[in-house]
Amino acid sequence: MRIALLALHFAEYASRLAVALAAKHEVLLLMRASNADNELTAELRALVERSVDVRYLKVRRYRDPRVLGTSLTINRAIREFSPAVLHVQEPHPLLAGWTILSLRKQVPVVMTVHDPISHSGGPPTDSLYWKTLMWFRRRASRLIVHGPRMRAELEGLDEHLAKRVDVIPHGVLGQAGGDPASGREPATFLFFGRVESYKGLRYLLDANDLLQSRGRASKLIIAGTGSDLETLRSRLAASTRIELIDRYVPPADVASLFRRSTAVVLPYTDATQSGVAAIAFANSCPVIATDVGDLPDIVIHGRTGLIVPPCDGRSLADAMQRLIDDPGLRDSLAAGAGQYAKERLSWSRIADLTEESYCRAIASRRNATASLVADEST
Repeated sequence: MRIALLALHFAEYASRLAVALAAKHEVLLLMRASNADNELTAELRALVERSVDVRYLKVRRYRDPRVLGTSLTINRAIREFSPAVLHVQEPHPLLAGWTILSLRKQVPVVMTVHDPISHSGGPPTDSLYWKTLMWFRRRASRLIVHGPRMRAELEGLDEHLAKRVDVIPHGVLGQAGGDPASGREPATFLFFGRVESYKGLRYLLDANDLLQSRGRASKLIIAGTGSDLETLRSRLAASTRIELIDRYVPPADVASLFRRSTAVVLPYTDATQSGVAAIAFANSCPVIATDVGDLPDIVIHGRTGLIVPPCDGRSLADAMQRLIDDPGLRDSLAAGAGQYAKERLSWSRIADLTEESYCRAIASRRNATASLVADEST
């Protein structure tokens, strides 16, 4: 099968999927050059370039009229490749939307929806942006999400999407290797990624304060930037038990942060799924997460991590204390996380599931064409 992948965001995700698909198929991968520079290690980039036909796109600001040239480049490359299916990682609708509209009559379109609805503080579902996004989603042959709650949420937004949504797990990310126990620092918890209000960092700070008051010498590593970081900066500066890395962390340096940590903490107030959990599992690091979105679908309580209620610093502190006080539990969860990554989140398995979605999209297109021909002949 000839597969075209368009990923203007999620470069690492798309690259690992492309490499796995290339084991059995011919793959064209179109990526935003700046996104690839930010997310791909030198090793992963070299692997991608050996495995697939990869093109790096210079994407200008959406209001720049020269963005039309990028759209034309995308469409030309896909037409010349002549794929059996086009798979789009859902980005801003302007670029990919035009590609979907112009090519959907020639090739079935599969779209991965990473966020069925906007996170807290994002565009509301009654905004023009989201109405446009839903309009394009309806024009895809199949949609892929990363968990059953996300599927229910997406189908609840639009009845036209029912029975067209496939659930495929989010594959592991990051660069793993070495002994999972090497370099681990006791009572150290990692918060990694964008620091926005819905990520719930304030509740993690509450939990850390509680642990200090209980006599536990816990430490936080906070690696990331975002609007909520500025809101909390004075509070962060007041603690000597916080290591703040408020800068871009190169892909090659990410794994070491996870390897240092007792656990990764996702204290989100709302969520869909998490690429941070995928990195943690790749490094056999357990996750403490809130019961929101599809996080409990992979952070399996007592097996790969611990689940706590959202917006509850005390429950979060209790879970963190369990891992501090019980190294055996921590090691058991770490082993479970690593095993889960190998068995359920491997890219070979995800490529097989994605291929099944492609086949459904192709069959749907074939059936629709046959019905149209039958109608025209009567």
